[in-house]
Amino acid sequence: MDRVKVLYIAGFGRSGSTILANSLGQIDGFFSGGEMNFIWKHALIEDRLCGCGRRSSECPVWNAVFDEAFGGMENVDAKEIMRLQNSGARTRHIPQMHTQKGRATLEGRMGKFLSSSARLYEAVKATTGSRVIVDSSKEPAYGRAIAMIPEVDLRVLHLVRDPRAAAYSWLKKKEQPDSEDREFMHQKSALDSAVLWDAWNVSTETLWRREKYMRLRCEDFIAEPKQSFRSILDFIGEPDSELPLAGEREVKLGVSHTVSGNPNRFDTGSVELRPDERWKKEMRSKDRSLVTALTLPLLARYGYSLKASGFGHQVSG
Repeated sequence: MDRVKVLYIAGFGRSGSTILANSLGQIDGFFSGGEMNFIWKHALIEDRLCGCGRRSSECPVWNAVFDEAFGGMENVDAKEIMRLQNSGARTRHIPQMHTQKGRATLEGRMGKFLSSSARLYEAVKATTGSRVIVDSSKEPAYGRAIAMIPEVDLRVLHLVRDPRAAAYSWLKKKEQPDSEDREFMHQKSALDSAVLWDAWNVSTETLWRREKYMRLRCEDFIAEPKQSFRSILDFIGEPDSELPLAGEREVKLGVSHTVSGNPNRFDTGSVELRPDERWKKEMRSKDRSLVTALTLPLLARYGYSLKASGFGHQVSG
């Protein structure tokens, strides 16, 4: 049986992963599952909304997937799978992931989580008829854990966004429509955002840069979507696929079946990809300066302005 091709979008949150993943999900033979690292919690335990607008337990696509993989949602011990996932696929486990011995230890520890994830990805492929599954979980450690699954052919798309734009997005209040427990999405301070931006981007590079890896700046995707989509399709071996563009910089989104992600995962219809530099005017100068200072080395590496009023686009993800 052919391995399941998974395009894994890695990097820090609020970097445009949701709109990118959902756009790719419009390509024939592609399926965007959203942040699949949360599927056991958000879909099975909390029964949050699927991207289609139904509760996960009522979504025909995810019901078909879990029927194929486990004989039904009710047959999955989600809490146990989550416990095993947390035992070896968290940020604190990244140092172990850099050595063969460490990876073997984590693989043995996660056991049922890895085998259950293999069944899940294989069932998505079988029930949706997809050649490529787009997983926008972003977490470097989770992606490296999924790469341990023999049945999965993981390709990593490292999505990067100006850290000041990302920090501004994390500072803002955003409604969270798919949760009954929380009215607004989690927020981060400028300090926390900058530190995590550094950590997650460095981790993504060091874990994969010698493997099936591609880096893309969010700003370049917004400015040149056609070229960006072509590069991604070439990278994953799907060069003949039709681009998900309705115009030069417009995507037409159909209903998705994302299990978790930014609220714009519920968007459908025509969406224009456009730059938004509000953070340059609305972000407090001390926050901009702090984030700039803490991310200086990677700012230069990724081609961003070293000035605190640098260049950016605001696209949530």
